[in-house]
Amino acid sequence: MKKQAPNFYLIGDIHGMLSNLKSLISNIKEDIEPNDIIIFLGDYIDRGPKSFEVIEFLLKLKSENNIVCLRGNHEDMFLRFVSAGDNYDNYIANGGRYTIRSYMKNLKEFDIPESHKRFYNSLKLYYETDSFIAVHAGINPKVKNITNQKKGDLIWIREDFYRYDKRWDKTIIFGHTPTIYINNSKDVYIDDERNIIGIDTNAMSEGFPLSCIRMPDRKIYQAY
Repeated sequence: MKKQAPNFYLIGDIHGMLSNLKSLISNIKEDIEPNDIIIFLGDYIDRGPKSFEVIEFLLKLKSENNIVCLRGNHEDMFLRFVSAGDNYDNYIANGGRYTIRSYMKNLKEFDIPESHKRFYNSLKLYYETDSFIAVHAGINPKVKNITNQKKGDLIWIREDFYRYDKRWDKTIIFGHTPTIYINNSKDVYIDDERNIIGIDTNAMSEGFPLSCIRMPDRKIYQAY
């Protein structure tokens, strides 16, 4: 018997919002099949109150499911801060104090467990299938080959990607820029003309959901 093709569940920026994450996973678990794949688009930490707990939850989830975790700009800033301490002001200005507090609350000091270090260092910059590319921020439209994209663009780009007048061959699914800033909406942003989908629905702010889109049928899940 031919193996059924997997569904892909892509989840947007979490930013330390553990309750939203738990509720969303509970929702999709009603539908998920054993060979399906969950893809997280990065920005697990900062701005929200429970960054440490989110990473712990993801580590447990990863041990039980087929999961791909991408790197967001916030994980990149965090790694720079932890390894070199050369961007403290920038990291704090971007919500890093909440992550530091979360680690100190749980560990009684600011320390990064080895399991967390392995997690952060294993994060991929993108995930590609025959029909879509998942990436944290977007893709530089002037660089044709995904393998030649710069990390800075993949985790930081904004308008130069999602406002660019181009229709992508594969659907580009991205987070990073909350949809409230793209089209003034709490919903997943679907632009069929450009063939792009934005799924950061600003979960870090009160009254906004954490969102997931299932591919290829584009079913939307949200949790507040």
